Amino acid sequence: DLLASAFILKEFLLSMPICSTERFLEAGAKVIIWDIDESAAKGAIDKVKSDNLSHQIVDVTNFEMVNKNLEEIEKKYGKIDIFVNNAGIAGKNTTVAEYPLDEWKKVMNLNLNSVFYCCKAVVPFMLKNNYGRIVNIASIAGKEGNPNASAYSTSKAGVIGLTKSLGKELAQNNIAVNCVT
Repeated sequence: DLLASAFILKEFLLSMPICSTERFLEAGAKVIIWDIDESAAKGAIDKVKSDNLSHQIVDVTNFEMVNKNLEEIEKKYGKIDIFVNNAGIAGKNTTVAEYPLDEWKKVMNLNLNSVFYCCKAVVPFMLKNNYGRIVNIASIAGKEGNPNASAYSTSKAGVIGLTKSLGKELAQNNIAVNCVT
């Protein structure tokens, strides 16, 4: 039973999040979409149409903003049970030698740093309740590496490693941390 549970979904771009969001709503969860693009968040809400679906405009690469929004959610719903880290970008498709440094930093910041920031911020809320589920979205590229996609592959490998470390840290606290590749 997910009544009064808060389910936070970073970004809402693919059909997979729509299906999972609908399933959580059917189970009684309150789902909060985080996106930096307000029109994208509102578009997602228009597609699903539920009183238990809302959004917040959040730059997930800003730790203070992430933490502030989590505090607001806890005040409104009482707890945070589920957090899905699925924001990401592919970055440029080019060789390591040709990869622009600014683009590398942009991919790392959104694909890896934001996952760390969100996990770091949400874990204390889950520890307080001795319960939580964190799902980090990675990619097979993080396991295998893709040619001409070094930043993306590296960032997703980092997500896999972070997920394993955090999962082991929290295993005794009824908080599961998993990764989808």
